[in-house]
Amino acid sequence: MAKAPNGPHGPVTGKIGNVSYYLLNGEYIARSLPEKKKRRKTAKVIANEARFACVQNFLKPLKAFLAVGFKNYGSKRGGLTAAVSYALNNAVSGAYPDFLVNPYLVRVSGGELYFPEFSEVLLEAGNQLRFSWDINTDGLCSAYDQAMLLAYNVSGKKAVSKVTGAFRMDGTDILTLPKSKKDQEFEVYLGFVSQDRSAQAHSVYLGKVFVPKI
Repeated sequence: MAKAPNGPHGPVTGKIGNVSYYLLNGEYIARSLPEKKKRRKTAKVIANEARFACVQNFLKPLKAFLAVGFKNYGSKRGGLTAAVSYALNNAVSGAYPDFLVNPYLVRVSGGELYFPEFSEVLLEAGNQLRFSWDINTDGLCSAYDQAMLLAYNVSGKKAVSKVTGAFRMDGTDILTLPKSKKDQEFEVYLGFVSQDRSAQAHSVYLGKVFVPKI
């Protein structure tokens, strides 16, 4: 900040923009300030940024799903932030600049809620994914927990999901995939959320589903 001790029409001392004004030997001097040199990023920093961008790009289309799947879990912010953190530590392979996210190792929900011992997905007529799971809880959870269903077309950056699907006691639910004039591949996940939305289970990857064009 500059000062004008003798009024608006008098000499100025201090800094205005990138110019410094000061008194030297009874004379007021104006000098341009040197530009700050930007530090060159190290190879490690560049690689870490690329790795983060790779994960962010993979998970961003799932942001709304992750907001429920990682609610209050993994970080104070939860949601996408927590999912990215988990994937960075567990689901990235390769070296700069060829990083890859392994869908098998990604989680789309996280928490301490009980997950069934058995679960599977099958593609049925009409582009319908049939999810099934074991309903035997042994008192470890509520029959009214709800399934979280997700099918993610990574190449198309499109996801089909149910954040709160059928009850755990139902043992099955259906997710209808969109029809397309092109062959499609979906990475499929199953998770569970408590009925009051206070807790989630770690999601499980159920595999890749190929859907032929129509």
